[in-house]
Formats: sequence, C-alpha cells, structure tokens
Amino acid sequence: MHDVRHPISRRSAALLMVGGLAGVVLSGPALGAAPKEAAHAAKPPLIAGWAAALEQRALEIQNAPKAQATRIGYGAVVKKGDGGMVESIAPAMDVPPADVQQAQAPTLPGLEPVEPAPPVVISVRSPLADRVGKLSRRLIELGFLPADKWTDSFNDDVETAVRAFQLAEGLQPDGKVGEVTRQAMDRTPAQTVALLRRAAAAMRAQQASIPDTSILVNLPGQSVTLIEHGRPTFTMRAVVGRPSRKTPLLQDKVTSVTINPTWTVPPTVLSEDKLPALRKKGTTGIKNAVVYLDGSEVASTQSVNWWSVDPGRVRIVQKPGDDNALGRFRFNLTNGEGIFLHGTNDPRLFSRDLRAASSGCVRLEDARMMAETLLSAAKVTPGAIGQQLDTGDTKTIRLPNAIPVRFVYWNASVDTAGVVRVHPDIYEDPPTLATPSGQSGSAAPAMSANPAAGANPVTPVSTPRPLSKPAPLPVPTAHAPTPLSSASAPAPAKPLPASTGM
Repeated sequence: MHDVRHPISRRSAALLMVGGLAGVVLSGPALGAAPKEAAHAAKPPLIAGWAAALEQRALEIQNAPKAQATRIGYGAVVKKGDGGMVESIAPAMDVPPADVQQAQAPTLPGLEPVEPAPPVVISVRSPLADRVGKLSRRLIELGFLPADKWTDSFNDDVETAVRAFQLAEGLQPDGKVGEVTRQAMDRTPAQTVALLRRAAAAMRAQQASIPDTSILVNLPGQSVTLIEHGRPTFTMRAVVGRPSRKTPLLQDKVTSVTINPTWTVPPTVLSEDKLPALRKKGTTGIKNAVVYLDGSEVASTQSVNWWSVDPGRVRIVQKPGDDNALGRFRFNLTNGEGIFLHGTNDPRLFSRDLRAASSGCVRLEDARMMAETLLSAAKVTPGAIGQQLDTGDTKTIRLPNAIPVRFVYWNASVDTAGVVRVHPDIYEDPPTLATPSGQSGSAAPAMSANPAAGANPVTPVSTPRPLSKPAPLPVPTAHAPTPLSSASAPAPAKPLPASTGM
C-alpha cells in the first residue's frame, strides 16, 4: 500500500502553530479564572464570616483541656515597683542639746548627755504583695511568665509579661494592670465562650441590615470600621457614650461632612454641666464659646443672674478651631437625638483601653482620614480639605450618596489581622436597637442587643464591676496632613439641627 499522506506547506504549518499558541493564551486566563471565581463565590459574606470565626474560636476554647485559673480580683491598679517588701524609716529621736540637758538635770552631776538615736529602717511586706503574687501566678498559668519567675514584687519580668499579655489581647501595652487588663486576665473560659456566642448571634441577626458599604460602630469594641463593597477598609479607635449617657443603637446614614464645625451644646450637657457652671462661676468653661440668652448674644456672662434663668432660654455655641469639642470634622446623621460622628480636641482618650467617656456621640481617632475617604465620592480632594481647614471657615459638603451607619453592641470582633478579640460590657444594661424617625423602610426591625429568638441559646454572662479609667498613655501620632490642592465648590447643604450632641 502506498503512503497517501500529503506534505504540509510551511505557511500552513506556521498558521497552525500561531492558532495553537493563541488558543493557549486566550484559554489560559479563562481556565485560571474559574477556580478563583469559584473560591470567591464560596467565601461567605463579611459579617457571616466574622460570626463563623467567633463560633470556631468559642468551640476551640470549649474543647480545650481545663486548666487552673488564679483570679486576681477587683482592686487597686498595680504597676512596676509595687508589692514585695517596703522599707519604712523611723526618724532619729529628737533630744535637746547637751547644755540644755545639764541645765534640766542639776541633781545628777557627771551624767553624760544623751546621744541622738540613729534612724531605724524597718522592712514590712507591701499591702499589694498578695495582689502582685496572684498576678504572677496568673501570668504563669497563661504562659507569659516562666514558672521559676514567680514573685510578689512587680519587677521587670512581670512588667514584660504583662505587656506581652496586653499585646495578645489587643490592649494598650502600658505594662500596668488596671481594671480592663485585670478583667481580661480573670475572664473564665465559660465567660469568654458566652461573649463570643452572644456576639456571633447578634451578627447573624443583624447581618441582613448591614449594607456592603457602610460604617460600623461597635460600642463594646469602642471602634469604628468602614466597610466598602463587602470588605473592611479600615478600623479606628473611637470614644463612645459613658454609662450615664449611653450611645444608642441606631440605624442611620451619613448625609454630609462639615469641615471646621461649630458645636452647639446639647440640652443634657447644657442643663447638667454648663448652666450649673454659669451659676457658680459665671463662665461656661468652654473656650471660644458664645452664650445666647433668649436669642441674643450675652456680652458679659458675669453680669447675668443665671440662677433665675431656665435652661430653655440658653444656647451656647463654640466657634470653629482647634479648641472645638468636635475637632475639625463632623459627620452628620439624620436621627433626631443629636447623635453623630466627629473628631475631637482631646486625642489623649484614644490611648486608653476604656473609652466610654462621651455624652453619646462617637469621637473618631482619625476623623480626617474618614473625611478624605467619604468626600472622595464628592470629588473633593485631600488638598481641598486642607485648604478649607486653613481658612477656619465652616463648610458643609453633601455626599452624592448617603453612607449607611450601623451602631451595634457586639462583645467580640475580628480585627484586620483575622484575630478574634473579646470586648467586655461597657454598659450594665446594653441599649436596644432602634430605627430613627425618617429612616427608610429597608432597616431591620427593632431588636435587642442580645438577640435570642431564632439563634442558638447563649449562656448569660455575669455583669462585671464598672470599669475604672486606666491612666493615660502617650498620644498616638495624628493623621499626617496632605498637600493642598484646589477643588470645585460643592452644592449648598440643608441646614443642620440647632441642638447637637458630643
């Protein structure tokens, strides 16, 4: 049989090779993209993923072998130098001079004058030694201090171990054991599991009401997270309402940003703090503030009998500037309770672990970064923001699309590194989720901060003692200024409510 194969020309062979290479090039990305798309589709939504991480951590703690746990207990703050033995010096006995002694004892001739007794050094055990001893034992149990380093004296080894523990817990590593650090050390596995599952249940109950792009304010975490397109952009520390003036759980939205805002003292602060100050001292204690009585500016607050003035007749407005209580930025919400986000003129609070210190509003650690991020949608550059700050004039810029804000009470969270953090209660009676008037119907129904219906049963957590205020730490570095540039003027904004919170 003869071979019937026909020779292929060089041109045909070249075309076949080019076609084959093109097929490989074109099909390669498509074939590689399929697994990526499948992996992305399989990844749970952000809030659901957080809830799953909390449940997984709770399961790990629940299944861990039981270990001894020394309780430090409520008490004084301990720091380096406390505990151990304390030396007390008894001063020398005070005796009169020799000539005075001879004059006072004439019937005893030849008696030598009494010499002053030397000081006596007495070593006694410090009242804090027992507390430091319990601290050392707890650090050994947790694996932060070697067993042979036990001591009842707060030395360098104990301080290093405390700092390591604080870093592991996401606390300020100041090396001091205040109430926040003490509660973290004393928290039992059962309490931790209960807090984790309570937070996971709250996340699952509220995830449908949290849009893919929103601002999340977690009260126990005392933090604010910006979520964009289902991914967290950044998280910053925040100052929230103190227990006597709790921050409410709202579902709201940021409609505009005010640069160089004024601050109108809210009714509660006016009646409970500032009017009493006017009555006692004749001054509000607020720098660059203007006081209005019956709508007219008061030229001299010292000349008014404030004891006869009703709070409803008084209005106090602080001018813009570095001394303004709102800082340089205010993020305006729509609720009727005077609650909004803003900067601050006192950044020292952000260096504390306990930051429940405001009158209800939420102070942001880096308000400028938040402003630059939100205002980019309004075509306002960071440089234009800097120019407006330099003028000192108040300017409100409306956002093209309002950014939803969700206030939540979650006792645990997942940080940017994927580490689960537990947050103790800051309120003995957590606030209840509410929808402000005027909010769109897309908001989720009102619910408790600790949801139980439709969720797994959650073990109750015993209410801890109120947290004491830890000592202040060095102020964190402020947000770096951005070079100036021009920007187009935004559309005029609607007038804001006269009464604003802090």
